[in-house]
Amino acid sequence: MRQIAIEQWDYPTLTKPDSDGAYCYLVQRRISSWLSKRLASHISPNTATALDLFFGVMAAVLVLLDHWLLAVVLIQAFGIFSCIDGEIARIRGDATKFGNFFDTMTDRSIELLLVGASVWSLGKRLDPASVYAAGFALLGGVFILTTSSEKFRSSWHMNYPKRRLERLLCHFCAGSDSRLLMLSIGLILSELTGNSLLLLWLIWVLAAVIYINVLIRVGLIYRHFGEEACVEH
Repeated sequence: MRQIAIEQWDYPTLTKPDSDGAYCYLVQRRISSWLSKRLASHISPNTATALDLFFGVMAAVLVLLDHWLLAVVLIQAFGIFSCIDGEIARIRGDATKFGNFFDTMTDRSIELLLVGASVWSLGKRLDPASVYAAGFALLGGVFILTTSSEKFRSSWHMNYPKRRLERLLCHFCAGSDSRLLMLSIGLILSELTGNSLLLLWLIWVLAAVIYINVLIRVGLIYRHFGEEACVEH
């Protein structure tokens, strides 16, 4: 690969302005773009996704082992490599349907795994019934919201433009980047203060905002993409 073919790619060229969450676009993409230009000659997009999967699984393991601060570092590494695999594919002109499938499955599976691991670990510190109720609420919300994104993509053959249509929610819950950022903040604050209730309340608040996001998203899709959104199979 010629060096000039790599050097022409830079932030924000490698971003997805409409579908990237606020934290992803403003922070993670700056780091991932720098790394992608240097890794594109050495690893394939699928290798980057495999590394992404590794970071996510290891982060979940560390959460389960109650090493919350170290887990947050790997959660952020996971978020950055979630950007890198697609960026390398664009730099190399090497995007494939399998790569897209592998990337999407990794992102969705790891997010649910991280939420589940956090709930399980928190349940050892607080009343399990309260924690599991909050955890099921959050897991359900994440599942519905991510399913709405994938259904939109399969129906309209484009990424849902959440950054354009859900600007405020992009700071909190609209994208996996913001949801994992909120989870990371909860883990850090709870660990540093020794007050695990902070994470529990954050989970409840995040779950509530996600369900609000779902309702708003349905309305936005109906308004901006036509009545046929309601009758698609």
